[in-house]
Amino acid sequence: MFHLGIIFLVTYLVGSINFGLILGYLQGLDLRSQGSGNAGATNALRILGIRSGIFVFIGDALKGYLALYFCNLILFQQESLLFSSSDYLFLALIFSLIGHCYPIWFNFRGGKGAATALGAFLFIDPYFTVFPIIGFLVVFLISRFVGLSTISAFFILFLQTFFIDHGIHHNFHAFSLVIFLFIFYTHRTNIKSMFKGTEEKL
Repeated sequence: MFHLGIIFLVTYLVGSINFGLILGYLQGLDLRSQGSGNAGATNALRILGIRSGIFVFIGDALKGYLALYFCNLILFQQESLLFSSSDYLFLALIFSLIGHCYPIWFNFRGGKGAATALGAFLFIDPYFTVFPIIGFLVVFLISRFVGLSTISAFFILFLQTFFIDHGIHHNFHAFSLVIFLFIFYTHRTNIKSMFKGTEEKL
């Protein structure tokens, strides 16, 4: 039980490291009071420039990857587990997303979790991200809406669990649905803005 708490604490704290806010502070800005008010890569790109946006995206994705990597290291040291190792990885992914979106270091106001989730899924199975990334690019090239493209990508990720033998765990369907709903929730303001016709294109 102790290792369970360690995993969730570590993945949450790693997820709470927000590169957008750190980079913004170094330049005398708080991204949460600029542009869309979000501390993620898209707003960093708009406010701080393309290099900063790319840096934030890579940093956020990397922490999602590393959170699951650390989780895996801890699991290898345990003789007995309450759940399967894949369940631990998915729970670690959820806690890293919570950390990214509600970071303890930044008054619980962070990003929306897309890049962090991508990094985590790259650790779980890189090939499983191919169709979602393609879907993101197609929707983005058509609409120029990052939020819509992101939601579409994670919906594709969920759908493909029914058609592709992921070889991970039977609970992958449920966890993928949870991640999709989480991403949908964090992008709810984007959805409202699209319906109002006020959503900014990139």
